[in-house]
Amino acid sequence: MEYKATRIFGLDLMRAIAIIMVLFSHASSVFFQCDSIITNVLELIGMHGVEVFFVLSGFLIGNILLKTLSKGNFSVKDVFSFWIRRWFRTLPLYFLILLVNIILFYYIHNAFPEKLWQFPVFLQNIFSDHPLFFPEAWSLSVEEFAYVLSPIVMLVFYIVLRSKQRVFLVSTLFLVVIFVLTKVVFYIKNIDELLSIVYWDNSLKEVVVYRLDAIYYGFIIAYLHFYHTNWLKCNRYRLFFSGCILFLLNHAIFMMNSTQVEQSFYLDVLFLPINSITICMFLPFLYYLKYSFRLIKKGIYKISVYSYSIYLLHYTLVLGLLNAIYPITGLSLLQKIVYAAVYIGVTVILSCIVYHFFEKPMTNLRDHKFFKR
Repeated sequence: MEYKATRIFGLDLMRAIAIIMVLFSHASSVFFQCDSIITNVLELIGMHGVEVFFVLSGFLIGNILLKTLSKGNFSVKDVFSFWIRRWFRTLPLYFLILLVNIILFYYIHNAFPEKLWQFPVFLQNIFSDHPLFFPEAWSLSVEEFAYVLSPIVMLVFYIVLRSKQRVFLVSTLFLVVIFVLTKVVFYIKNIDELLSIVYWDNSLKEVVVYRLDAIYYGFIIAYLHFYHTNWLKCNRYRLFFSGCILFLLNHAIFMMNSTQVEQSFYLDVLFLPINSITICMFLPFLYYLKYSFRLIKKGIYKISVYSYSIYLLHYTLVLGLLNAIYPITGLSLLQKIVYAAVYIGVTVILSCIVYHFFEKPMTNLRDHKFFKR
């Protein structure tokens, strides 16, 4: 696989870091299986990997929509074209891994997973906790609903406003406000409940209706990149260092709030949006980052393009199967090191095979003349 000159190194690096964070979080669970400060930190690292994917995805699809808007009239045909291209990129591999996971689940448990019919249409966590089956799929539901909703809202605003620049910004801010308000509703609904990080994680952080704004913060940075490129480029260092300070401050407040007994407005409503905003502040610095060492550049590129396959394969399928065949419990430290190495190695090799023989060919179908028509 040759490194393409058109690739943006900083975005590849961002995607590679995100998937490494997720993979590292689950590989480390081989060593730390009890509930402790260490496991909580590792879970937080994995969470941030997914949050980076959300913002990066928002930035990329936001740019696609901005380019579409800039070409002329925004129509129903443009909406369908956008959906088809996104679905060819995301759905075939998702359905393949979903099918394999269902077969394995039935083979092991002699029963089908709960809410099974909801997984193909991403409804399994739209308003409530994600089932235990195929837990990686929670983030896919957030992304797919963001893809569906954003162009529809933009089309409505385009019909009303008839201004390409205003349409994108107004519709994005509208969506952000709506889905921040859903978190306010969650806080009010649970205000009399005792605070539990596990409940917060399952019932808010991984529920679609509370998380869609995570994608739309990426839209805002895409808007600035599209219409205010020079300002963003000139201020990328200031944004990066300000983002670092905000990131540390946000997590310090998170730690203080996570130890209290009552529900926290900051934890329920503010922490996740501020976290997404800090990632947005890192993005311009990474976008314009230059790196000349070709070997490392190529390695990061490969991790980046395999990241979707790695994400869908690494946990339920690879780690789940390994644990079913050879349980982690009772292993020595040396055995755990070998176990983690095998886990990462199998994940990367399998992802490489899946990418080249399934994911990439299926994605390329979107450029077929039939679908372009």
